[in-house]
Amino acid sequence: MGVLLLGGDASPIGWSVQYLEARSEAVVDALRDIHSENAVRVTQARPYPGVLEDLAPFEAPWTRELVMPCGRWTAYLNNFTDGGDSSAVGPALARLLGIRCVVATHTPRFGPDHEATQMWVIGPDGEPPLMYRRTLEAVATDGHWQWDVSGTPFEFEDQSRYSSRRIRDRFDRGLLLNYLDQLGIPAAHDAEYGPGVIVQQVVDWPRRTVTLDEARRDL
Repeated sequence: MGVLLLGGDASPIGWSVQYLEARSEAVVDALRDIHSENAVRVTQARPYPGVLEDLAPFEAPWTRELVMPCGRWTAYLNNFTDGGDSSAVGPALARLLGIRCVVATHTPRFGPDHEATQMWVIGPDGEPPLMYRRTLEAVATDGHWQWDVSGTPFEFEDQSRYSSRRIRDRFDRGLLLNYLDQLGIPAAHDAEYGPGVIVQQVVDWPRRTVTLDEARRDL
């Protein structure tokens, strides 16, 4: 399927995307508040998908975030190495704004057999203190697969898949995109992504920097 993010042609950009059930302007304002200890610059909006390249170079730790509308949701990405930081500020923003956040990750196989498909749903109806409502994870590290689920299943889930012998077949990219669609997130439709802005923290701490070409060659 021709979806740029979540393991698509934009790779490694967008291996991990956080979706927030709020307007993009509210997300940008909340990011300013969270990063108040640093100076913050916000760029002019640029159309998708060209704005994806504005995330480069990749960094560890990351300082650059992309915010763009996706239907009634807002997509959030950052420029952390290896496709983005899935543990970034989305869940904290969700708690701050009292909204739902869905962390979606699809990492195609790279390195010594690393691979992952994950979905975390966080929101006001989640389990305190972190407010996780539902998590699904099929993760391979050095070729060793692990399957983890928690929370109450959604009605739309195809739970018959979870008994597949191979863990990689229990939760894959196609099922992840289907579940996002069921949650009202049109992640599988590139035309649904609107113009995005870059939120850049102005910092002087040391960080490792990797160009997009270097990241693609390495991964």
